[in-house]
Parts: sequence; structure tokens; C-alpha cells
Amino acid sequence: MVRWLLLLVFTLAPLIGFEVYSHTRLRAEREAELGQEALRLLDLIQTEQQRIVDDIEHILATLAEADIAGPSCQETMERLRQRLPSYLTLGFADRSGAVLCSTDRRTVGTGSADQPQIRQALSTGLFSVGEYVATEGPRLRALPFALPYARGGSQSGDRSDGTEPAVVTALLDLDWLRQYQARKPLPPNVTVLLADRGGTVLVRVPDLQGIVGQPLPERLGLFLSGSETATALTEGLDGVPRVTAYSPPGANGSGLAIAVGIDRAAALRTVDVAALWSWFPFSLILLLTLTGTAWAIGRLTRQRETERSLLKAVLEHLRAGVVVAEAPTGRVILHNSAAERLIGQPLDRIDRIEDYPRPFTSGPERSSELPLVRALRDGAVVRQEELRRDTPTGPITCLADAEPVRDPDCRITLAVVTLTDITERKAGEEALRRSETRFRELVENTPVMMWINRPDGGREYYNAAWRSYTGRSLEQGERWSYIHPADYPRLLDSRERGIAAGESYGFDVRMQRHDGTYRWHACRINPMRQNDQIIAWVGTAVDVHDSRMAREAAEQADRSKSRFLAAASHDLRQPMQSMFFFAEALHSHVHSPRGRDALAMLERGMETLKGLLDSLLDVSQLDAGVIEPRIEDFSVKPLLDDIGSAYAPVAAAKGLDLQVVNHHNLTVRSDRNLLGRMVRNLVENAIRYTERGVIRLECHPLDSHAGIQVRDTGIGISGEQMSWIFEEFYQVGNPERDRNQGLGLGLAIVQKLSALLGHPVEVRSELGKGSVFRISVPLGDAAESPAPVLPPRETERGRLAVLIDDDAIVLMGLRSIFQDWGYDTIVASSTDEALERLRAAGRRPDVMVADYRLREHKVGTEAILKIRELAGAPVPAVLLTGDSGPDVMQEAERHGIGLMFKPVTARLLQEALTRQTGTAA
Repeated sequence: MVRWLLLLVFTLAPLIGFEVYSHTRLRAEREAELGQEALRLLDLIQTEQQRIVDDIEHILATLAEADIAGPSCQETMERLRQRLPSYLTLGFADRSGAVLCSTDRRTVGTGSADQPQIRQALSTGLFSVGEYVATEGPRLRALPFALPYARGGSQSGDRSDGTEPAVVTALLDLDWLRQYQARKPLPPNVTVLLADRGGTVLVRVPDLQGIVGQPLPERLGLFLSGSETATALTEGLDGVPRVTAYSPPGANGSGLAIAVGIDRAAALRTVDVAALWSWFPFSLILLLTLTGTAWAIGRLTRQRETERSLLKAVLEHLRAGVVVAEAPTGRVILHNSAAERLIGQPLDRIDRIEDYPRPFTSGPERSSELPLVRALRDGAVVRQEELRRDTPTGPITCLADAEPVRDPDCRITLAVVTLTDITERKAGEEALRRSETRFRELVENTPVMMWINRPDGGREYYNAAWRSYTGRSLEQGERWSYIHPADYPRLLDSRERGIAAGESYGFDVRMQRHDGTYRWHACRINPMRQNDQIIAWVGTAVDVHDSRMAREAAEQADRSKSRFLAAASHDLRQPMQSMFFFAEALHSHVHSPRGRDALAMLERGMETLKGLLDSLLDVSQLDAGVIEPRIEDFSVKPLLDDIGSAYAPVAAAKGLDLQVVNHHNLTVRSDRNLLGRMVRNLVENAIRYTERGVIRLECHPLDSHAGIQVRDTGIGISGEQMSWIFEEFYQVGNPERDRNQGLGLGLAIVQKLSALLGHPVEVRSELGKGSVFRISVPLGDAAESPAPVLPPRETERGRLAVLIDDDAIVLMGLRSIFQDWGYDTIVASSTDEALERLRAAGRRPDVMVADYRLREHKVGTEAILKIRELAGAPVPAVLLTGDSGPDVMQEAERHGIGLMFKPVTARLLQEALTRQTGTAA
């Protein structure tokens, strides 16, 4: 026991020596760091002090050059005092050192010629830093400075009394300097000391009571000598040892001695504490080690005795069987019960290789020898060999791993075998194979086309339905040859993205049937996973050809309906247009009251028919998607006021009161014309279905939207009708289909415009009491600029109008109303005819009206542009058309041409001409 302890102490001796050496080295390194830190702080403070001295030198140099000495010197100093900092006193002194004038009147007359800064300034002619002074008059402790007065004796000749200014002086308040230095952030345990060249203390931070003005102790005399910055270990003014960096007056340009000290004991305290904490655990560990060693040696023998039993216990808890045998006899020296269970016989009495049982079969080779026997006798290494043993309850299967253990001379000393029971796993694999067989049979016999691909997407299996439909086998032909060539790129792209993402994917493709016919199929491919790994892809293909064809036929029918409406409205507009023009022309020829009543009834009927055609045009345009909204910010009040003014007479004629409640002049962001159409349709609808009471057109702010609502006291809408009111041609309370009540397209147009503009429409209604329709419109950022005011219409007498239309009846109607308006007219059915007649007339037209569609695939825009080119001026023009496509509107806007959709009333045409001529003017 003693020898073990001595060996331990001898082992730990180098560690103890290393610990002592480390502590000593750390203290030395820390002390060197303190010197560098003190030098760094000294450099910062020295730079700051030098800046202060340089600033004072600049001020004195400026005064020395200034011509301010003389009778008014004190007045000048008084003015200068207001601009100087309070800690600085300036003055002029004569050669005797007496102050002649000063920024502080109390210092006037003080001073003597024996002041060192004055002597040095007069002798060298340079800026000089003095020594500590304490004036009794103003009770000031200061550091003086002096600079020869450059203009001395130049005012009016030298004075005989010798009182002319000789030097410019400055006094720096040391109390301010101490406070200034104290405000600088300093690390803990750091002191700053400033002294003049005579060794008098000027500033000490932190402050020591009564130290300013006292001479430096003899031990700190090194601060005044030398010409270089240095460090030293000194005892400070408070008796504390410090690592001090100092700069003598000869080492800097400030003429001061500057020293920065760091408390050595406080700075090294962290190193000593760290060493103490290091020594404490080290000593504790050493003591515990010595104590524990004695205890551990005593336990070592007992531990060795229990290791074998512990190892046996561990082996008993292993699910795998373990057998350890010695060589060359084969005696079993260690095994567990799991090994006996798998082998089927007890092993504790085996002493020879010949005694091992032979219950396993592992193939034709060595079927009667255990892997352990082969490892002991032949040195064989066995890896994952499958062994099978039959029992009355069923076969037992295990995996065997055997390996010999060799000594340094490569002789076999032991052999170890482990047996892992895989009976349940084998049963699971067998069940999986049976399940896969059933799955294959299910896929094979399902009526839906299915296939299975490998994890990388490679083909593996196609079922009978697929083979029957395509008439192909798995090996026959190119894999994708049954896919329509136009669909193959889309299929390949979806397949690559789906496999890369490991997610389900699908596509619609045309697949070729065995008779050569291509039919549409919806294909969906899903991954099969096991343990989060994709083991296969299962795909299905469903014939959707008939449903797809039906959907396309429905879409085609819908498009045909829109084209029919557009074409029908266009074909009806031409005769309607001529009827409007001739009805307008009849006004000057019908004079009897009965005739005028009949003409008014005719115009009313045509207005109704025009409204129906306009509704058809709106629906066809919205369905065709040719309307492009022009979003802008504008004030909604003028729009609602105009609608109220326009429909008030209509409501009054029916005995209704139309009220516009618009107290908020809101700015909205929308399409002015399309929003106006939505509101007008709602107002018309309210007038149509209200027999008595009030219709209110209101506008209120709602959060970030404006709520425009039309409230009526009409017949109301029942709950079952609410879902139908926005359908085309549906009308509430009009089973007779009275065309005076329209076609039932008003609310359908509102709904389509709502979707186009993104303005939701809400409906509240109570049967028999009325309805409320509200449009939510986003608020805009800027108010609408005022609309331009058109100039008053001038008389058209003698003005020339060019009228172009390939329909003779419409052309005659146009000419009739323009002649009634007092125009001279040139009519033509083509562009060439109009140009020829214009050249013959030798006049420039004032206005032009042209149909858009002319003969021989010509358009009215071409005729207008050529006539403008002939006239050499942008002649105002209006284009009439029944087309609803966007090309016409874009072309008219690009060339500044007015556009009107047929049929056009004479009043609307006259308003359009007024706008065009007003713009042109």
C-alpha cells in the first residue's frame, strides 16, 4: 500500500511544479500587460493635454498678431471675455510681468518679471508653458502660458516708462482641468497625475485633498527627468504601489509631466484568485486521490471476483445468444440461456469439440458443424450465416456470427459466437411475400388500367386492363409509343417533377387504344412507402374522354352564345340607326299634335329597343372579355349627382321621389364609366320594381371603402329568388316578359362588372317592403380634377360635314339630320369617293362622321386619317360602329376619334360632336 502511495506522489510532483511555474508566469505576463495598458492610457491623455496646450497657443498667437493693445485694450478684453470659455483667462503683460489688461479685471496689475514663462517667452521669442501659480486676488489656481507680443512698440513708439505690452498671457484654471480629466472614462484602479516642470502637482485623478500645489515626493522625481516615455513600478502619492507609465516634460510638447498608474495589487488580484482556485481543487484532488487509491486497491481484488458474475448477468439479459469457448479443447467457459434456447441443448457440461450438438442445417456444406466449431478448429470467420432448426412447434431460424480470438503469437485462444433469432422476421417476410402476391392479383384483375413502377420510375408491371386496352405487352415496343406525341412533353415534365419531389402527381393525356383511336385519360401516380422510403409507384388511368368532350362542347356553346349575341346586336343596329336618324328628320315635317304624339311614341319605342340592344352588347362584351377597365382616382359626388339628375324626371313620371344622399365628398379608385353603369343599372332596376314611395341613392364611408347603395320601397325579393336575380334574362315579377321592363340583364351586368372591377355587391331585401343594393368601392388617394367645361355650341350654318357609310339608308338619314342642323354635307360610301368629292368641292371639312365597317374590308378610321391628311389639320371626327371588340376602341383612342356604338340617337350624336369640336378648338 505504501509503495503505491509513494508512486502516486512521485507521479504528481511534476504536476505540482508545473502549477507553480504557471502561476509565476501568469503574474509576469499580467504585469507586462499592465505596463502596456498604462502606456496606452498615457498616450490618450498626453494627446488630449497636447491638444489643450495647442489650442491655447493658437489663441495667444492670434492675439499676438492682433493690433488691439493700447488705451482700448481692456475694453477689447471685456468683449473678448464673452466669447472665451470660463476656464481660460487672457491678458497683456509688460516686461516686468505686470498685467496691463485682462479678460478678468481682477488680474490687472498682478504678476512679476520672475515668472518663468515670461522669462522664457522673452528670451526665446517662443510660446512658453509656465509653472503652477495661485493668485490671491481672484483666488485662482492656474497653469500660466506666455507668448511674445508681435506688435510690441509699434503703436506710437516705445514708451519711456517701459509699460508697453511685451507678452500675451493665458491662465488655465486647474480646477476645470481636473474636472475635465475626471469626466474621461478610466478603467478601475487607474490614477492620472499632471505636474509642471518644477515638480508641482497640478492635477490628480481621482482627487486627493490638498495635493494640488504640493511638490512631488522625491521618490517620484523620475517623472521630471529624461526625454522619453517609460514605465516603472512606483509608490503613488497615496502610498499604493502602481505600475506607472510616465512622460517627462522633455518628452512631450506640452511642457508638463504626465503619469498614469495602475494599482498593481488590484490588477494582479484576479491572477492570484485564479491561482488560488486552481490550487484549491488541485490540492483537494491530490488528497482525494491519495485517500481513494488506498480504498480502490482494496476493492480491486473484490471487483475482479465479481466481474465474471456481472458479465454473466449482462449476457442473460441479451436477446442474442452468446457462447465463448477456449481453444483447442472447445470447453465452454461462458454462455447465456438465449444460446441454450436457440441451440436446444444445455452447454455447461461441454468440455470437448466432439461434445457440441449438431441440430442446425445451413446448406450442403458443413451442415453438421456449428460456426463456433469452425472458428475454434479452423480459425474461420463467419458472418451472418443463416441456421435453421426444426422443432415440434415450428422451425427456428437464426443468424450466426463467429470469430476466433488470437494471442500475440497468432494462436487461437478463444472463439466467440453470437446467435440472433430471426424467426419472427422470416415469418414477416413470408407474410409480406404473400401480401405482395395478393396485391399483384388485385391489381391484375381490377377493371381500371393500373401499373407499377420501380422507385426510380422505371417500368415494372402493367395489369391486364392496361394490356387489353392498349393491345401491348410490357416488353413490346417503345414505352411511351401509346401516348399522343403532343401530350408527351407535358407527361414527361410532370413525371420528372413528381419523382424528384417524391410526391403524388398526375396529368391528362391522350392514350392510343388497341384500334388506333386516341382517347383522353386522367392519370394519377402515387408513391408506395415503407419505413419512409419509396419502394414503388402505383399509377391509374381513367377514361375521361366523353366527359372532356362534353365539357368542351359546353364551353364552345357558351362562346357561340356570346358570338351570337354580339352578331345579332350588330345586325340589328344598322336598321335601328336609320330609324333614329329618319325619326329625328321627321320633327321638322310633322306639325299636327296627333302626328307629334305618334312620332313621340315611335321614338319612345325605339329608345326601349335601344336599351335592350345596349344590354345585349354589354353582356356580349363582358362575356367576350374585351372590356378593359381604366382605373383612376376621382370624386364620386359629381357622378352620383349626374345620375340623380338624369333619373329624377323618370322617377317623377312614375310618381316616385328619387333622393341623392351624398354628404361625403369621397374620392374612390375605380373606372368612372363602368362604376356609373353599375349604379345606373341599380337605379333603373329600383325605378322599374317600385310603384310608390322613395328611392334613395346614398354614399357613406366604410373603413377603407366607400359604400354606394340604392335603397327602394319596391316589391322586394323573396329568399328563393335571391340566388337567381343575377342570372341573365331572369326577372322578378314579370312572368309575361313585358319588354318595357327590359330583358332581365341589368343585374347580370352589375354582377359581371362587379367581378371585373373587384367591387363586391351586397343585397338585403324583404318581400313587399323593398331592397337595398350596396357596392363597396376602394377609396382613392387624390381628389378628381374638375371636368373641362365645353365651350358654348356655335351655329353650324355654312359648316361642312363629311358623312361616310356604306349603308345608303343610314347615309340618307345622317344627311337629313345634318342638313336640319344647318350643315353643308358631302356624303360618300367609301374613302376614295369621299376624297374625290372633297377635292371637287375645294373646301376643308369642319366635322366627319364615318361608319367603322366599310366595303372591301376598309374601315372608317382609314377614311378619317386620309381626309385629315388632305385637309392638313386634325378635323374633329366621330366613328360609328356596332362592333364590340377592343380593337375599335383602342384604334379610336389612339387617333383622337370619338367612338359611339349604334344605334345612336340624334341627341347623343350632337353631344359627341360638341365634345369633339370643343376639344379640337
